Formats: sequence, structure tokens, C-alpha cells
Amino acid sequence: MTIEQPAFGQRVREIRRAQGLSQGDLAGTDLSPSYVSLVENGRRIPGTKIVRSLAERLGTTVEALSTVRRPPDRQAQRLDLVGRLVAARASQLTGDWPAARRQLEAVLAHADGSDQDPVRWEARWELATVLGRFDDPAPHEAALRRLLDDPMTRSAPVLYARVAVELAHLLRTGGRLSDAVRAAEDAVRVTAGLEPGRPERAQAHIVLLSACVDSGEWRRADELGAHLRAEVAPLPAGEVRAGALWAAAGAQYLAGDTDGALALLAEAETLIASTDGVRQRFRLARARTLLALTAGPLDEADALLARTRQAAALVDTASARTWLAVLETVGALRHGDPAGAAAQVAAIDPDMAGLSPLDRARCLLQVARAHRAGGRAAETEEFFKAAAAGYEQAGAFRLAMESWRELSAGARNAAEPDPHAVILP
Repeated sequence: MTIEQPAFGQRVREIRRAQGLSQGDLAGTDLSPSYVSLVENGRRIPGTKIVRSLAERLGTTVEALSTVRRPPDRQAQRLDLVGRLVAARASQLTGDWPAARRQLEAVLAHADGSDQDPVRWEARWELATVLGRFDDPAPHEAALRRLLDDPMTRSAPVLYARVAVELAHLLRTGGRLSDAVRAAEDAVRVTAGLEPGRPERAQAHIVLLSACVDSGEWRRADELGAHLRAEVAPLPAGEVRAGALWAAAGAQYLAGDTDGALALLAEAETLIASTDGVRQRFRLARARTLLALTAGPLDEADALLARTRQAAALVDTASARTWLAVLETVGALRHGDPAGAAAQVAAIDPDMAGLSPLDRARCLLQVARAHRAGGRAAETEEFFKAAAAGYEQAGAFRLAMESWRELSAGARNAAEPDPHAVILP
């Protein structure tokens, strides 16, 4: 019988832990827990009698504990892990998120502790992405934070920025705006050394500007918007460039330049029209239409609303239908039709699944305006207060304050930009 340390001690520890035993349980009456610890750490080579005693208490054989394990074929291991990763990606393409989650967790179970760092990192990143498809944000956030602590992430600014941006998006949509700003600032800091034109650099600025607008830091957003417009030029055409223009448009409108903001949104929509992101196209169309209905030329706003109806029919989700009802309500109010607005309000469901806390508050605000136009004082106060409470819960305290101010003033000041009309990427 040959006892090779530290392999012998590692096997003893693995089996003991798998059976839920403590070192004291394994020591029994003839050994000490400290001796068991020394064996498990490879600092003692036990004699034959002790090996037999340990095997008996662990319910295994001496041979199983003492047989030398041959290192696996690294090439075969890598091919196996890559194959599992490819299978998980196939499940993602078909929308089978539970299967993709199981497959990625299996990849990580085999990759952790090996030297397959790139494969492990990709599996962790894709698992975090898949977890975002489920209703529970806690595992998604935990996966992203584990990735931020990964040595490979910390050594690569591009990878770190990718994860930090995703975390900022998650926190922002979850109504944790101050946390979202901090995560976005982290991403901007890390990408500062990247060359202009890198999408990660632009994405970091986009999510920071968006979080600043939502949290009411509009002066800072204006500065970030100017910086982002300078970042646009070297970006390739596509979703990132469209997102940069979209975010800059929101800041420009809040600074008082409605025409410039609508022009940027039109350019962004042209850029995104050729991409495969149907949902992202609808979100941008929704943002552009809402701003046009609020502050743009009426004929242009009506044309955009007609196009958004068609886009909503293609997306055909409960969220899309609710947002279309919101836009129809705003359109009816713009045309001075309180009865038409009241009819559309019935189709708005602020409590439906899939709406972020901020979007829910925005919907409630438009419902309140429709009730005010219809002369329903009690409902007006109820929905303004609900919108303000929703903004406060999300950390959008300035938007909450604007809601209270509009309620007490009896109407919105048409000469000022309407912050409730700004929806960013």
C-alpha cells in the first residue's frame, strides 16, 4: 500500500465533507481532530492501521483512498468543456433558458479548479446573462458580482466594463438608482484608458448618463451628453452608436433643446433599423414617440404614433400593449381629447409583470394627467401620489418632487422640459 500526500489527504477531506462529517467525527476516540487536519493537509503520512480506520469510518476501501489518481488529459478536458458550452449556447438560441442554466452550471462544476480560465469565464458570463431571463434578480446580481471579483475580469478592462455595465443596467431597472450610478462610474473609470471607438467605453458612458437622468442629476447628465456626442464619431454603425445618440438626446432635451433631441433620436432610429433587435427598436420608437407627443410638432408626433402602433403589433407583449396605451393617452391629451384619453387609460396596467419601478411610475403619472383632464379630482390626486411614491421607491427623488409639484400646481408648466417624457436606453 502506497500513501502519497497531499493526494491522500485531499481524498479523505472530499469524502468526509460529502458525508457531512466533521474532523472530530472522523477522528473518533483513537485519533485527535488536529491529527486528522494534518493528514488532510498532507502534512502527515498515516500508517496502515490508521488508514484502515479512516476508510472504515468513511465507508470506503483502503484502495479507494490510496490509489494514485492520474491527471486528466487536459486537451480532452478542454474539448469536453467547450462542447458543453456550445450545447448551452444552442439552448439559449432556442430560448430554453432552464436547460441553458443547467448546462452552464455543469460547465462550471467541471471547470472550477482547473486551468481552463477562459472557458470558465465565458461560462460564468453566459450564466449571468441566462439568469437575467428569470424573474428573480438576486441570482443574476450575485453572478455578476462574482464575475467582478474574478481575477480574469480584474485583469482585463474590457471584460470588467462588460460586467459592470450589465450590473448597472440590472440595478437601474430594479429601481436601485444610486447603486446603478456607482456601478456605471466604476465602468467609466475602468474604460478611461481604452481607445475611442471601443463599444465598452461608449456603453459605460451610456449607462452612467441614463442612471444620472433617472436619478435627477440633470446638470451632470448634460455634461455627460456632450462627452457622449464626441464619443459617437468613431463608433461603428449599430446598436451601440444608436444607444449613444439616444442617451445624448435625453440629456439635450432636459437642457432645453427639444429640436436637437428629436434630431438625435431620428438618427438613432435610422441606425438601429437595420439591426436584429426588434425589442430594442420598439423601445427606441416608444421613447421617440413619447418625446414627440410631449414637445414636438404635432403632425410628426401623430406619424410616429402610427408607426409605433405597427411596431407594438410586431412585438405583441403585454408590456408593449401597456406602453402603446400610454402613448395613445398622451396623444389624446395632446389633441385636447380627455374622453379619448380616459378610454385609453383603461388599457394601462401599471402593475403588470415586466415593468421596471421607474416605468410603472411613468405610467401612473400619465394616468393621473388623463384623470385631471377629465375633471376627476379624487383619481387625479390618487394617481399623482402613487406616481410620486413609485419614483421615491426607485430612488428617483427629483422625479417624485416634480410629480408633487405638478399635483399642487394644478398643471404642468408647458414652458419647461417634461422629465417624465424622457426614456433612455
